Amino acid sequence: MEIYDSEDIRLFPGQAVKALSRAVNGDSQQIGFFLRPIDDRVDIPDLVDVQQRGGLVQFKNILLVLTILKINNNDREIFDVWWNYHAPNGPSLFDRMSKQDSIIFHLCDDQGTRSFFETPNEFKKFFEYLAKVLDRTTPWTEVEFDRAVTGFCAENYPKLSLWNMVQSDTLKTAGEKRQDFTVNEYPGYIPPDLRDFYVYERDKGHCIRIIPSNLEAEAEFSDIDQVLETAPVKTVLRCGFRWLKGYPVAPIPFIPGHGLAIPPDDCEF
Repeated sequence: MEIYDSEDIRLFPGQAVKALSRAVNGDSQQIGFFLRPIDDRVDIPDLVDVQQRGGLVQFKNILLVLTILKINNNDREIFDVWWNYHAPNGPSLFDRMSKQDSIIFHLCDDQGTRSFFETPNEFKKFFEYLAKVLDRTTPWTEVEFDRAVTGFCAENYPKLSLWNMVQSDTLKTAGEKRQDFTVNEYPGYIPPDLRDFYVYERDKGHCIRIIPSNLEAEAEFSDIDQVLETAPVKTVLRCGFRWLKGYPVAPIPFIPGHGLAIPPDDCEF
């Protein structure tokens, strides 16, 4: 991401961008958001409040990260900013967002920044969680990402609908949500024989502990606990399973240094 001076950024009405900026506090290493009111004819006062929500959505096998902002509690002034993990500088941006303690929001007009508002970074844990999930995905191109954003927005705009879709507790996905689910709270069906192997994991959601089939030979002659892996319930039920030494074996490939090869959309939280 290129580093900008805040006065150099020009937006059209209703546009929002993320950028590294040297503005305000002189910290060129901080990501900020730049927002321009939708209707320039309306005199919006200085920023006094910015509500923040974030979500991870899938559109045609592309995972889209959305940060959506509402300024001064005004339903007309909602801004969506999309993040591509597989952009050339994507991982470094996600890492930066998971570490910086605050965010500066700039309210812009034709002349650049008109006012700004600094808040704690409510996206920190959200981006920390996202990096762990998205790092396991097969890269997509920037063209594929842009098409996915356009397609998703065409189906889900206006922006108020997006805002209502991304519930405020989405930002807690990164670890503040419950970690103590029981098998009885799984929203679907788990066969009785698998219920004892249920576990809820922060990065995969509802899971079953299984032996990957390509580790079956190793499991025959070693400690079972050394070869057990957790796979999403949906993956296990779709692939099927058999039994070895009282443990379920599933034909889900285990890739050394990577983990189980599981579709991201199988994860249920």
